Amino acid sequence: MCKLTEQLNENILTSTIDFCRKLNLDTLGWCEWDNQSILAIAFPYYDFKSNNNGFSIYAQRLDYHKVVRSYLDRIRYYLETKGYTSEAYVDNNTLPERDIATLAGIGFIGKNNLLITKKYGSFVFLGEIVLNKLTDFNLKNNHSENDNCKSCTKCIDSCPTNSLGEKNINICLSYLSQQKTLTPDDEALLKRYKNIFGCDICQLCCPHNKNVVPSSLEEFKTIDMDKDPLVFANMTNKYFKDNIKPTSAGWRGKNVVKRNAIFSLS
Repeated sequence: MCKLTEQLNENILTSTIDFCRKLNLDTLGWCEWDNQSILAIAFPYYDFKSNNNGFSIYAQRLDYHKVVRSYLDRIRYYLETKGYTSEAYVDNNTLPERDIATLAGIGFIGKNNLLITKKYGSFVFLGEIVLNKLTDFNLKNNHSENDNCKSCTKCIDSCPTNSLGEKNINICLSYLSQQKTLTPDDEALLKRYKNIFGCDICQLCCPHNKNVVPSSLEEFKTIDMDKDPLVFANMTNKYFKDNIKPTSAGWRGKNVVKRNAIFSLS
């Protein structure tokens, strides 16, 4: 990015948030990080219609990388019309996304290592718009120290592989289900718990997710993947291309999903 040459005024920050709200994005905020102004946005994805079929809730909808990127590109274009150049990021970047979202007042990082928002719980994807300009006023840190898990340990206690807390995050079922290479112990865990892609246990047991609001983003409506695991274990390249590749589980390729489906049948 270029060196800072100008400062942002409060009007452009406010008008950008107003523009985002017209896109049905209502959980967002600005913060400053590493001499840059960042708009952090939470994209809710849960519509309460997912199936317990071995695929995580987030995997049963269109690929969030593409969906979130499409929204961020619209916001970038809006900023360009106002004379500002920006960069957009979703997931595959070096930004500490959860820390930035916390500073922006979107939510807090829970003991399940996920960002938890007040309205949508942890069922959100994160995206950022980064401008190489600071504001001409001090952005407030909107994080409240009262927003936390307090003494609750439900996610830690519910994790079937004991990967949370100060334990081994590398045996998280969601993590394992996305790896191309597995140890015999890793394979045994996937066979035991029958995860085809992802895991939601630490989210579904979380008290902060009990009274959340469903997503209103049309792109994140649930895709019907309620099939017998045998369908995925025997899927062809065409079936994968037509049914799995468009989803958030598609980026890892057919072989990983097919392998896990075979494990789930054992």
